[in-house]
Amino acid sequence: MVHILIGAVATAGLLFVVDYSRRRSLDLRWWQWGLTIPAFLYAVFVLEVIVSLFEEGSVLGALVVGTIMGFVAVVWGVLLGRFLFARKTC
Repeated sequence: MVHILIGAVATAGLLFVVDYSRRRSLDLRWWQWGLTIPAFLYAVFVLEVIVSLFEEGSVLGALVVGTIMGFVAVVWGVLLGRFLFARKTC
């Protein structure tokens, strides 16, 4: 059940980003979407790894791997938000 929830949240997040970029009239190139979609896939992967480690009973492993991989996912998301989806001021 938690796997379906992770997928639903990731899909809703991606659809929100697409809608946000259309409403703000952001001119994103193909390679910028090529950086955004793998970021969502990587975030789903990180969450699935954490859930799998919890299911195996390795709480400490989930904490360590989640911290390391989650840090990369958060940095990736912040950089995307800062350089691709921030409002352009001229």
